[in-house]
Amino acid sequence: MVSAIAIGIQFGWALQLSLLTPYMQLIGVPHQWASFIWLFDPLSGLVVQPIVGYYSNRCTSCFGRRRPFIAGGAFLVAIVVFLIGYAANIGVSTGDKIGAPRKPCAIAVFVFGF
Repeated sequence: MVSAIAIGIQFGWALQLSLLTPYMQLIGVPHQWASFIWLFDPLSGLVVQPIVGYYSNRCTSCFGRRRPFIAGGAFLVAIVVFLIGYAANIGVSTGDKIGAPRKPCAIAVFVFGF
């Protein structure tokens, strides 16, 4: 039962891998750059997780040591999921042409959200 959470994590990774690569190609990310974008996630985790762990261990909030970081992380994840999901629409509203093969504003929003 303790490791049952791994099912949800693996399901989430499977969805992410199967749906985001075609979405990247839809907004015009070159195929050879897609693998570099996938590297951003583990590399950012390699840097960010120890920093968050350091500050959460020293947190003296009345809500506890971990809860403010969990709430802040959940809020940020909700924002970036919105940015990733609507990157094409945000790109069109900021100047990308609808029929263009490459949408630079949408790619920038997608990479920032990712």
